[in-house]
Amino acid sequence: MKSYKQVVSPIECEIVIKKSRFITNLIPIENAENADAELKKICKKYSDATHNCYAYISNIIATEQRFSDDGEPQGTAGIPMLEVLKKREIYMTLVVVTRYFGGVKLGASGLVSAYTEGVVSALQSADIRTFVFSEVQRAEISYSIAPKIFGIIEECGGRILNIVYDQNVCIEYAVPEDNSHNLRDKMIDMTAGKISFEFIKKDYVDYV
Repeated sequence: MKSYKQVVSPIECEIVIKKSRFITNLIPIENAENADAELKKICKKYSDATHNCYAYISNIIATEQRFSDDGEPQGTAGIPMLEVLKKREIYMTLVVVTRYFGGVKLGASGLVSAYTEGVVSALQSADIRTFVFSEVQRAEISYSIAPKIFGIIEECGGRILNIVYDQNVCIEYAVPEDNSHNLRDKMIDMTAGKISFEFIKKDYVDYV
């Protein structure tokens, strides 16, 4: 998996459909155990609700998926919510839609529409970031060439993570794995080889 999207900070939104309140919580998660723990918190907070339906994808290759209709007719809540996450490739995210029944039945199609709308509405306000599989490296360069190196890193789609000014300039940066060799070659050319590199790790990095 070269990249994935994730909601990076919790958000809560509410919509009302035919007198029923639908409260959507989007929460970033680390794994299935973390998702279950966060789900328990939401269910405790809204223990008086008619339903607390949920869905989540808890790994970056979308093979770990769970959902629940929590008493709503089968297939009218959990699966539609999960489908929104899948279609938008939003992983490592828990979505819980809490319903307070307002006295008007929505029918199966109405419920599918309502739970889908609840998730879509919350996602429109959420902080969603794309994480790209990247190489994180450190390079040491002279002060005179540093501004140009900063520019090359950005041109190659990289992100500067940290800069330390000492005898030389030490830059810690991330670059998508597919661009790492191209960036390295350009940095060597620009410095006429007067640059040292240190590989730190490979990891998923967002480039906001």
